[in-house]
Amino acid sequence: MKRNSKLLLAAGLSLVLSLACVAPSHAAEDVDDVSATDVADALAGVSPALVETAADASSTAVSAAVVDNGGTGVSVPRDPTKEVDLTVGGNSVSIGLPESDGATQAVSLESGAITYPTDSGVANTVIPLADGVQMLTTIAAQDAPTSFSYDIQIPQGGSIALGADGSAEITGAAGNPLVTTTAPWARDADGRAVPTRYEVVGTDLVQIVDHAAGDYAYPIVADPTYRYWWGGKEWWPPQRVNISVISAAVAGYLGLAGAALIAGSAIGVCNMAGRGIWVYWTWAGHVWCTGP
Repeated sequence: MKRNSKLLLAAGLSLVLSLACVAPSHAAEDVDDVSATDVADALAGVSPALVETAADASSTAVSAAVVDNGGTGVSVPRDPTKEVDLTVGGNSVSIGLPESDGATQAVSLESGAITYPTDSGVANTVIPLADGVQMLTTIAAQDAPTSFSYDIQIPQGGSIALGADGSAEITGAAGNPLVTTTAPWARDADGRAVPTRYEVVGTDLVQIVDHAAGDYAYPIVADPTYRYWWGGKEWWPPQRVNISVISAAVAGYLGLAGAALIAGSAIGVCNMAGRGIWVYWTWAGHVWCTGP
């Protein structure tokens, strides 16, 4: 009987030790790792209307992408701790990437976007544009931060202010607009909108993404898009929101080709609330609208 007890005890100990040596099935995966492939897949799941198309760009030893249009340009760094540089006229605006700790050197995606793989659960992606830059944040898990601060270096005497529609505007010392953003957006892996907004802290533009406040599917993608201003912005009340009136007004600034960029469907989407729209245009011929 004692011998059987010893055998049972030995067998039990062997089972415990064997189980202790088996790692949990999820241990091989680090949920905080966000690879370039993960980012590409996340961006592919976002509506094409939200993700910009990269402009043709060159590269240098220190810049993963460079777009030079004479008086304006974009330089996207290989090092995630360095700033994205925008030049407009004789002015320069530099934007630091948020949550860059743990990020690796830049990787160029097939789309022309530049991404920075990370082990922190939050990956930055930069898309160089002909008239600015789109900076996307891929949020991999619910325990990731909800606040993403873009440290913006602007000309001395300049400032950052929020518009009534949730957009942001960076101005020079004389109060002249240099760079503007559209209202922020964020989408989960199922395409649902995630509450988001901008805040200004000094010269930091902070995007708040309230992904922890709901049951959202990950990864989540959020964006600020910075564009050179050199254009105009005008409020159109509901009774004036029609293609012919807006096209005629914009044509005065951009010509017929620029005016034709405004589509009736886009105007309808902007005016879904029926309260009118903001119409924007830039020197590069980009036209867009937002609701109130």
